[in-house]
Amino acid sequence: MNASIFFATRCIPLLATATLATAQTHPAEPTHSWKSTGAAGISLAQGNADTLSYNLNLLSVYELDHTEAKIGADWHYAENQDVQSTDSFRAFGEFRHLLNDRFYLGSQTSYLVDAIAEIDYRIDLGVVAGYYFIKNNHKKLSLEAGPGYAWQKQAGIQNDDVTLRLALHYEHQLAQRSKLWFSSIYTPTIDDFSDSLVTVEAGIDTDINDHWAIRTSVRHQYVSSPAAGRQPSDTLLSVGLRYALGGYPDADTPERSIPKAFGARPEAIQKGWTSTAALTLALAQGNADSLNTHASYDASLRRDTGEFFFSGKFSYAEANSARSADSLITHAQLNHFLAKNSYLGMSVGFLRDNIAEIDYRITPAVTLGHYMIKNDRITLSFEAGPGLTIEKAGGIQDSGFAIVAGERLVWEINERISLKQSLTGHINPSETDNYTLVADVHLDTDITEHLAWRLAASWVYDNTPAVNKGKDDITLSSGIAFKF
Repeated sequence: MNASIFFATRCIPLLATATLATAQTHPAEPTHSWKSTGAAGISLAQGNADTLSYNLNLLSVYELDHTEAKIGADWHYAENQDVQSTDSFRAFGEFRHLLNDRFYLGSQTSYLVDAIAEIDYRIDLGVVAGYYFIKNNHKKLSLEAGPGYAWQKQAGIQNDDVTLRLALHYEHQLAQRSKLWFSSIYTPTIDDFSDSLVTVEAGIDTDINDHWAIRTSVRHQYVSSPAAGRQPSDTLLSVGLRYALGGYPDADTPERSIPKAFGARPEAIQKGWTSTAALTLALAQGNADSLNTHASYDASLRRDTGEFFFSGKFSYAEANSARSADSLITHAQLNHFLAKNSYLGMSVGFLRDNIAEIDYRITPAVTLGHYMIKNDRITLSFEAGPGLTIEKAGGIQDSGFAIVAGERLVWEINERISLKQSLTGHINPSETDNYTLVADVHLDTDITEHLAWRLAASWVYDNTPAVNKGKDDITLSSGIAFKF
């Protein structure tokens, strides 16, 4: 029988009948029965290193009586030196009608676009029969199978086939605040099982409070008949923050008790030691081989007689085994108070940037500084003094006297949001066009007492860069910050 006729005469009526029967038996429920979540992550570098990567995810889940449904979409995008390395969009919908506590009938549809794999579009539509092997408050394991139909355009070639869908779904509430999920979907054509699409996904969500969770996920996709010159496999790893629009279910039950967002209100700018570490990570392998990561660490010690600050940032990115970002920036400063708002400071900075061909740049300095604003919620200081610049850039070693000037702002905007910003400049007084500027800013939104979502940006400007290198580098990243 012709594939199109088979699908039109057998599969579509079955899908319509199952959907209509369920709709008649169970009228539409109020919109609050839907539980929706969104997740996102982003990182950016511009200048000598031009990279961009982000991922967006949306998911809505409906469960009530004998009806289960899911609607979702995700988009993964990355580029390196203006060349796309990842561009994948997927949308899907699933519907299940439970015949009893274990058996169900359902339907599913999905839409996939992958520019790197040259999949212009792929549409899958089908019906399934499934069974829950495990179904309780902590675990769910189901297996389903059924016929379907696929329309696809790949590398400019259109085709359509009758398919078979075999899918395994697993969920496990690992602990009070962590949930693991896994799914594997095998979709071969009905007349050639070696011609197939395989999608495997796994991830873990760690609840932070009633609405927020940290999400780490990986997706592997295998296309048995890739476009010419393309690989059959693609793997994507992402780390981001997830938000539940209506809150996570059963948040107040003992099984899923989660910490409150905040305890006692802390001082805006605390005395003693405070430390924060932040991380952003994105990975793609297959037709798109890319890695993008940013890590940072900040520490401060504040006392009545003085203060100490340290910051360190590492950025690395590569695409198709070619590095596009590889830099390390650190800065340490010790201030001794001469008066309530004035201080004598000693500092040293270090910069290494392989892409900008800076092997090292060391900048020790002695400065006099003054706090223009200094209270429990905001501090703003300015400083200046003599220093040295010792560097090796573009294979050339150099050192010389420099004038150093800097500004630092710490602002506790409210109980949840804090801002830190700094700007430092080094100029050679005998050659005023030889100067560098380094600016940093990050905004932390507290999720719990020890966790925050960080949006960070940095700018490095070198007015006399190595030969054939750009003058400025900009990075933007978002990720999780851990407070100690």
